[in-house]
Amino acid sequence: MIKLLSILLFLSSVLFSKSIFNDEELKYIENKKYITVSNEFDYEPYDFNRNGKPSGYSIDLLELILKDSGLKIKYSTKPWTQLLEDLYSGKLDIIHTIYKTKEREKTMSFSTGYSKVIQSYIIRKNEKDIDNIDKLFAKKVGVSKGWGEVEFFKRFPQIKMVFYENIEEKLNALSIGEIDAIVNSNNVANYYIKKYGYTNLKISNSVKNMYGARLNNHHYAALKENSILISIINKAYDNTSIDDIEELNKKWFGKANSSNVIFNEKEQEYLDRKKSINLCIDPDWLPYESFDKRGNHIGLSADYFKLFSQESGLKFNTVKTDSWSQSLEYMKNKKCDMVSFITHTKEREQFFNFTSAYLKIPIVIATKLDISFIDNFNNLGDRKIAIVKGYGVAKSLLEKYPNLNIEYVDNISKGLDLVAKGEVFGYVDSFATISHTLQSEQKTQLKIAGEADIYWNLSSGVRKDEPILVDIMEKLINSVSVEQKQKILNNWIVIKYEKTIDYSLIWKILLFFTLVLLLFIYKQYLMKKSINEFSQLIDSTMEAILIFKEDKLVDSNESAVKIFAYLNKKDMKGMTFDDFISGESKELAYKERENAEDNIELLAQRKDGSKFHALFRDSSLKDKNIRVISVIDITHIKQLESQTKQAQMGEMIENIAHQWRQPLSTISTISSGISLNIDLGNKPEYNTISEDMNRIVSTTKYLSNTIETFRNFLKEKKELKEVVLQDRLNLVISIVSDSLKSRHIQLKNNIDEEKFTFTTIVGELDQVLINIINNAKDAIKENDIKEPWVELNLEKKEKYFLLTIEDNAKGIPEKIIDKIFDPYFTTKHKSQGTGLGLHMSYKIVTESLRGKLYVENTKNGAKFFIEIPYTFE
Repeated sequence: MIKLLSILLFLSSVLFSKSIFNDEELKYIENKKYITVSNEFDYEPYDFNRNGKPSGYSIDLLELILKDSGLKIKYSTKPWTQLLEDLYSGKLDIIHTIYKTKEREKTMSFSTGYSKVIQSYIIRKNEKDIDNIDKLFAKKVGVSKGWGEVEFFKRFPQIKMVFYENIEEKLNALSIGEIDAIVNSNNVANYYIKKYGYTNLKISNSVKNMYGARLNNHHYAALKENSILISIINKAYDNTSIDDIEELNKKWFGKANSSNVIFNEKEQEYLDRKKSINLCIDPDWLPYESFDKRGNHIGLSADYFKLFSQESGLKFNTVKTDSWSQSLEYMKNKKCDMVSFITHTKEREQFFNFTSAYLKIPIVIATKLDISFIDNFNNLGDRKIAIVKGYGVAKSLLEKYPNLNIEYVDNISKGLDLVAKGEVFGYVDSFATISHTLQSEQKTQLKIAGEADIYWNLSSGVRKDEPILVDIMEKLINSVSVEQKQKILNNWIVIKYEKTIDYSLIWKILLFFTLVLLLFIYKQYLMKKSINEFSQLIDSTMEAILIFKEDKLVDSNESAVKIFAYLNKKDMKGMTFDDFISGESKELAYKERENAEDNIELLAQRKDGSKFHALFRDSSLKDKNIRVISVIDITHIKQLESQTKQAQMGEMIENIAHQWRQPLSTISTISSGISLNIDLGNKPEYNTISEDMNRIVSTTKYLSNTIETFRNFLKEKKELKEVVLQDRLNLVISIVSDSLKSRHIQLKNNIDEEKFTFTTIVGELDQVLINIINNAKDAIKENDIKEPWVELNLEKKEKYFLLTIEDNAKGIPEKIIDKIFDPYFTTKHKSQGTGLGLHMSYKIVTESLRGKLYVENTKNGAKFFIEIPYTFE
């Protein structure tokens, strides 16, 4: 029975391997007895060793995904630095729980990322949270040799690095005050703090670079020459059950959290303990917030706090009050823990901690219909205006307009009633609130008559004795996406208006709002003029222009709207750089964006999720946190490059055909002669048959050698190495010579036999030479040249080799000679050329080979000059 089970397990393993691996991978598995895998002593919970047994998430995951592959695992347990050395020396096949860096990618191949972590600052509990790297200037941080954190801190010489062997040593040093901070993943830090009782340590904020917090991936890695093993691991990982991986995640990290918000240990303890929060709101302030007839919390704030509850697990109990001033009293008397929307003022700081503002509202005044437009609140004189008692915006109004005569009311309905009765001149509140109330209560005798030229910036307010809650709320507010904010706004300001439409009132409101807008435009005329000129400038460009401030899109041009398929510029505002690139390109984007002036080729993403090839260029403005990114859609270029490669392949096949034509004719003639003699009854002599067979064998070998030459040329890797220049030129000549002969074109080879050795990228120069010779061949045919020829010359100059290719095809017309290296420029019919051949040749010579490519007309025709430097720098 046991033998039968063993056989069944073996067969299932074989079937599994054959189903997902290719022949090369199967052969590797068959020949490999086992793979040697790294194991650290103490990087819990990912990779550690207890009592001689390798343990951890990365260990378990590798064994899980390779269990049916046929590969056995042997572990090597050593310190991290020694494991890295063993990998480079070939003693290790796989190293894991490793971050991908640009330096490591030069020598290593990396698997799919299998564990996403955010790096955070770990500090002592009695220290203030670190929200920026400059808080560590003139302080000490603990690091480990060979870890990615060393490269990060090297960029900040103001911070002193203290080296330790492992994370436990770093945590011990941090705990007793030898250092001020360390950087590690939340998973690892949480594990150590909880398991080993570092009660005086805490996880502070995530580490941010100039583009914000970044996710890192843990990978399995092998040396590039062993990349087939990474391919096997990737395929096995993709075919591993999601349920099995989820069980493994639960084992090492607990239940999965659906929240996008990452809380530190202190915040999570608070959430687990508190469970619910008493929330006070303004009971009469629609569309922002209110109670419905059943006493349920409704409005914008209700929608926001539903999201906050989903993300945090907190229950927000809305406390019923009769007025906003009563809500403030409840806060002072600790009947409420927080208020949903509040204006941040100096006076309130003794009772509240404030989050950042997450709603910005224009302030307007409502008056009777017969009142003229109010373009400046200073013109109100001593006329009385009403405002709800306790509104913080009153302070902002008095600071800007100190002579205002304000009467305080309990709610908006009372304020508007006083206006209608003529007891006050006007009522001041937000545009949306007044519009909503005028329509819902059918107060057609009132209108919006002016704007205060200030904005109501609303935050959440938390009681002073709940400092952790304000940190939690800040994270929850920051987690709300632009799309979610817009949806909430549409629910209560756009959609609600459509339910009760008073067209006369809408037209009146729109009229006065337009007048306010025109007045504002007039006041800002000069500024707007310069902005418009700038907009016209960027709108005139073909490429997309994206302007970011603090990593949020503040402006763009029309090309950006079209390229990314949005409705208009406003539809794009507030988006981040990540929103414009596809997921598979984000890792490359983060690596390359710090090379601010370099072009980066990425997969871009449109609004509908479709992807396209694009060229990104990132620039920053001095002394401002503003970045300007230009984007060019290169999908067409990619298609033309593909067409060009196909055309080049066609030309290569034509060259092969020319070289085979004569040998095949020889074989055909010999075999036909033998067959004819047999049919005529002539018995061929043995010596004659032997000689014919030898000629056929010799000719067949020539055909085989021809194919081998072309095969080696096509599969040759484009890598940097030392070559003999004449050998490369002879290879090109052997490829094109028969094609030239078939068209009766003489090849004048004036290259000396002296061997010139130099370092270059193999294959690049060959491609350029073949391309130029093929162009000469086409020009000769087009111009019907008698006695055509192509001449090759080579000279050794002081610092470079000069290679020339000249033809007698009458030259290039002077009016286009300066354009022939431009992309898409071609004199051929569109079915014969894409206009990229010479452009690609120019890029190869000038960028890849670090040389020069130019052309001149001679008395015979066109002469191309290629300068190749002796050394590749």
